Amino acid sequence: MAGITLRDTGLRVHRWLGLAIGLIAIVLAISGAILAASPMLERIANPARFRISGEQRQAASLYSDAAHRRLRPGERIAALSLEQGSSPVIVTLDRSSDRAQRLLFLDPPTGQVLASGWKHGGVIGAARRVHDGLFLSGLGRWIVGLGGIGLVLTSLTGLWAQATRERPKASAKRPRHESRWTIMHRRVGLWSVIPVLALTATGLAVVPAPGMTSTPAAPPVTRAALPVDRVVASAHGWTHGTLRTIDWPTERSPDWTLHFEGGKPSVVKVADDSAKALAAPAYAGPVMLSWVRRWHGGQGMPWIWWPLAALTGLLAAWVGATGLIAWGRRPKVRRARR
Repeated sequence: MAGITLRDTGLRVHRWLGLAIGLIAIVLAISGAILAASPMLERIANPARFRISGEQRQAASLYSDAAHRRLRPGERIAALSLEQGSSPVIVTLDRSSDRAQRLLFLDPPTGQVLASGWKHGGVIGAARRVHDGLFLSGLGRWIVGLGGIGLVLTSLTGLWAQATRERPKASAKRPRHESRWTIMHRRVGLWSVIPVLALTATGLAVVPAPGMTSTPAAPPVTRAALPVDRVVASAHGWTHGTLRTIDWPTERSPDWTLHFEGGKPSVVKVADDSAKALAAPAYAGPVMLSWVRRWHGGQGMPWIWWPLAALTGLLAAWVGATGLIAWGRRPKVRRARR
């Protein structure tokens, strides 16, 4: 094995890793790009959901009463989302028979129902299930995690091979063994390696560790004891932040959970029997993990994050595809006869 340099070894590792995880990486990159562009895609695919008459938010009881009038047999209110701006108010309804969730999109000033749809339906819902676990539940999470680790190693070995590559002279022509696909793979990969590594690493951080299987959420109660406006008033005694989400009491936990933004504490729990409010900092999760989730998922990020993340996903898919094509079209090396 004389003459094999460290760069040659890294390049071989890069090629074989890319061959092993290429298709998985392409699928994850495309599904991630769809999810990053989902705010724009949802407005294009379902414009009726966003035809609001104004941005002023009313009392939460207006929206919960409108949702109660639209309940189907077996459905219960699970959550209320009060996102600001040009987004509608969203009420999540949980069906007790099969735990399917339906979303109601309400006009913020009037509480009128604009549209409804299943939470994980359509192209975006399918992309979410692919990106989370390749439609394979727990086994899919393992495959996604291993694919993410392989993608990080592939990116690092490719970056190493590019950094240690001998630069040809300006007058030298392109080597004959380098195809057009190889050149595109190398150049686009070099341009996109940093954002790809950032999104992949943050994605790995939010994948559950072995043995950490998520417990299914308990169904919401049939009818809460307290009116929602009284719950909101009790929670506002603990924080001056802007209310973002209200989670209804469940059969496992008889407490309301309210999420706020721009104030501390960010999570307040209210007992459904006594209206007693209590800050729940442990429920909010580690600060570092919340930042990692924001970076990977884009929640609360500036609007520029969405097109950049979608472009990163498309570039990663392009790099994976050109790498596989370049591998398939590589020149065949004949073994010398003895």
